[in-house]
Amino acid sequence: METKGLKVEDITELIQTINEQTNSLEALKTFVRGCVTLFGCQMAAIWVVRSEKYYLLAKNTNVLPNEKYSNNFAEAACKHVLSFPLRHLGEELGILELFSYNELSHDSSTMTWLNQLGPLVASLVSGHEMRAVALEREKDLNLLLWGTEILVQIQTESELLEEAGEMAMVLNLEAGFFFMRHENNWKVQAPFGRLKQKDNGWEQWVFDQIQINPDNYTGHEQTESYVLSPSRPGLKRDFQWQKLLIQPVETNSGIIGELWVLDFQDNKLKSRKEVFAAFARSLGVALETIRQRRRLEQMATTDSLTGILNRQGFSQRLRAEMASTKRRGSSFLLLLLDLDGFKILNDTLGHPTGDRALCVIANNIQSFIRENDILARSGGDELSLVLVDMQKGPEAVNVISRLKARMGLEEFKLGISIGVAEFPTEADNYESLYHLADERLYIGKNSGKNKTIFDSKSKI
Repeated sequence: METKGLKVEDITELIQTINEQTNSLEALKTFVRGCVTLFGCQMAAIWVVRSEKYYLLAKNTNVLPNEKYSNNFAEAACKHVLSFPLRHLGEELGILELFSYNELSHDSSTMTWLNQLGPLVASLVSGHEMRAVALEREKDLNLLLWGTEILVQIQTESELLEEAGEMAMVLNLEAGFFFMRHENNWKVQAPFGRLKQKDNGWEQWVFDQIQINPDNYTGHEQTESYVLSPSRPGLKRDFQWQKLLIQPVETNSGIIGELWVLDFQDNKLKSRKEVFAAFARSLGVALETIRQRRRLEQMATTDSLTGILNRQGFSQRLRAEMASTKRRGSSFLLLLLDLDGFKILNDTLGHPTGDRALCVIANNIQSFIRENDILARSGGDELSLVLVDMQKGPEAVNVISRLKARMGLEEFKLGISIGVAEFPTEADNYESLYHLADERLYIGKNSGKNKTIFDSKSKI
């Protein structure tokens, strides 16, 4: 069979040359080059469909260097264009275009040959796209593996989200942010990409567009995709996004946030859902790690009954405050407090009442002292208190007197003995300071109780 001077041997030779190529893209370049030669056209090109847009995959032309064809086939200035759709297993993959100056250059015979070659070309296009997707997914997953190793080492949630935003940029996510739960409210955090560079009202648009009330928003339980249009005039000009994808971020306690990704051009949101899901899972694992670490640290340094620091936590805070006080050239008072009559309370009314007394007294002290002051439960009925930037004198006597009045001791028929030591005037290290306050506490306990001892001669 021959058509327009073509022989079966010519087509067979072209197919053989295509099959000799080592990869699909080279094979497609060979095909369009053969089209220019065999069909006598000025240019042959293959466009592939991605996210409902056409992208040039392979092109060959025999025009002179000063004659240019656009990469957009719709703009090619030719008198005659033959379009041949490329389909594989019922799916539209793209289109083959033959461009010619001569309106009569292509006839039904050309279509006959293209119908024979079309399945081969479509198969090559399909294979090329599948390999491209697989390579991109492999690259993304490798980046995620590397990124997860970094994320789980971060100490705070705010730093984690900032680092995750940087990681999103490495994954070629054009723009987005994290929508995170904070108690009963939701908050936009760590915008990345184009949203980090500008602020033209997009955050308010998030709430307006999908009618979110941040006070009762509950979050999405699965990945959601939206096609959205900015509602405010001017916003569409600055942020011409096409689609929005929302990926939940979960920990062992449930959904704690969401990853929002905006697609401005062709970010392949739909085809990359697997990557976004893996990214969100990595973020959830890192957040859970931080929260578990924080819970363990809190358990190690917090008294489980009263919720204030335990002896270990107090030791850490006290040593840190000693260094800070020295840098400021200031002083502080260490108070050791022991409840008088606590054993009798336990023996007569029971341990639940004793536990309630400890909680009430600790809470009363906490509400009285300043934010920088340090309160801890050092033992069974013993409390430790640091009054920052304070020294012995009338002011300290007045503060301690008002503190004793606010403790709520009368409710439980208790008294309080207090030993006081000043840092760094009386002792400039932890052991000496604590020993001195403890020594004065027991002076008070052994001299009638319900006393505040500033030194061995001074009792209040």
